[in-house]
Amino acid sequence: MTAVSDWLGLLRSTADAVEGALAGFDRWRDGGDRPDQYALDQVADAAALDVLGAAGVGVLSEESGLRAGSGSETVIVDPVDGSTNASRGIPHYCISLCVVDSGNAGADAARTGATVVVPVAALVRHLVSGEEFTAVAGGGAHLDGRPITPSGCEHGARAVIGVSGRPSSELPVWQVRVLGSAALDLCAVACGRLDAYLDLNSNHGVWDYAAGILICSEAGAWTGEADGKELFHLSHSERRGPIAASTTGLASLLGGSGQQGRR
Repeated sequence: MTAVSDWLGLLRSTADAVEGALAGFDRWRDGGDRPDQYALDQVADAAALDVLGAAGVGVLSEESGLRAGSGSETVIVDPVDGSTNASRGIPHYCISLCVVDSGNAGADAARTGATVVVPVAALVRHLVSGEEFTAVAGGGAHLDGRPITPSGCEHGARAVIGVSGRPSSELPVWQVRVLGSAALDLCAVACGRLDAYLDLNSNHGVWDYAAGILICSEAGAWTGEADGKELFHLSHSERRGPIAASTTGLASLLGGSGQQGRR
């Protein structure tokens, strides 16, 4: 399964399965098997794995770890990004899915022995409003099928940004939003609702941001990592500090080190 339309179709089927599993769910505040997990996370994860397992693809899920597939592609899964919001009845949470390929390392990686993980396609679906953000590498980003672009904000004086963590009064921006879903915040940067997003604690797993970063990049936003690290990887334990901004100028103001998105 290599065609972009096939990947997006698989991601939509996965999102449909998660929506279906949560449609009659009534244990929103119940905990899961881990202290940082809710029962809703486990139910959503099981639904996603049923679809992806049947397709024979590799999976890296926040809830169940890494499973090998039959090819070089892996679907990075956050079954419910914003599950604390969901558990408290705050209608701001989503499923986040990103297909990556680790089979085309290239000459530099061959020399160093590093594994290069390249994003292929992404889907983020708001599990309350139904809005669906998608992107494919080299093919742009869309909201419900319509092309999207960032706000173009260059300066902090009028910038409204999303953050993860406790914001400081020293942030050089106009206003800050702490909304509780990295994937949706990144998509908000991609379509111009927010001017930037950053993780103040560099504490995100790749499932939190992989889809959102590809969507931002394909929309034309600047994307990077707080310490200049590679954002895409297949480790369940590693953490990163993703940053996205509408422009290079705003990214520089926020201390970003990364790359300009696709224009």
